[in-house]
Amino acid sequence: MRKIFILTLLIQISGMNTHGQVPVKAETVQLNGIGLYYEIYGQGEPLLLLHGWTQSSQSWKEHIPDYARRFQVIAVDLRGHGNTSPLTADFSIRKAAEDVHALLNHLKQKPVKAIGLSYGGIILLQLAATYPQLIDAMVTIGAAYNYSGKDNQTQHAAISFENLPSELVDQLKGLHHHGMAQIKALFDPGIDYEIRLSSQDLQRIQAKTLVISGDNDQVAMVHTAFKLHQVIPHSHLWVIPNAGHTPIYGEQKEDFIQVTTKFLSDSQ
Repeated sequence: MRKIFILTLLIQISGMNTHGQVPVKAETVQLNGIGLYYEIYGQGEPLLLLHGWTQSSQSWKEHIPDYARRFQVIAVDLRGHGNTSPLTADFSIRKAAEDVHALLNHLKQKPVKAIGLSYGGIILLQLAATYPQLIDAMVTIGAAYNYSGKDNQTQHAAISFENLPSELVDQLKGLHHHGMAQIKALFDPGIDYEIRLSSQDLQRIQAKTLVISGDNDQVAMVHTAFKLHQVIPHSHLWVIPNAGHTPIYGEQKEDFIQVTTKFLSDSQ
């Protein structure tokens, strides 16, 4: 999942438009033993945005102006990404989720609404299952709940850092600001990229949830979205026709913004 998604998202990086949006706040705070970077835009109810693997908070730039009209947007560089500290050998999904929990405590922002794309959606599921009162409404896109990167070593070896085209490496350099070691760490097949949420874990989620999947998602697979919708108590399902793993960009962006803004706004 991690390495296939990299090829999908890098297509989006090259065409990203920042729309000139300027954060009202941007800083790195020391939490959980790392420097965690975040940006805040707009005013209103807090809306947390969690990006995909090898992306950063900048990957939401073309969505932020729309969301900032209604919400106070909190865009985070997750552990190992962007301006946040590079990955270390003790990485885990749970640690990355605890980083976000610590940030929300630091900002005194809870409960929040949240959107998570792929890896960001995985972290969102972990957060909502661990802290049911933390999130009152959320959207997941292409998120898995039972996955281990180490189960897919053959796939990972085929898409290693050394095999990436130079133009994609240059794009990654534009997102991750701690040098090549930070980027290479994201491709380390030995890191603990794993989530194991049981049905009982998912049933603890209290947030009103919109589960989104492209009907041609070859990464998380559409049946995963159906399972999440079946088990999460207050969930809704949106399967987007003729769409892949990241149906939030390009010609699909307008519908994505409209549907998710209405869903989150109606979740009072």
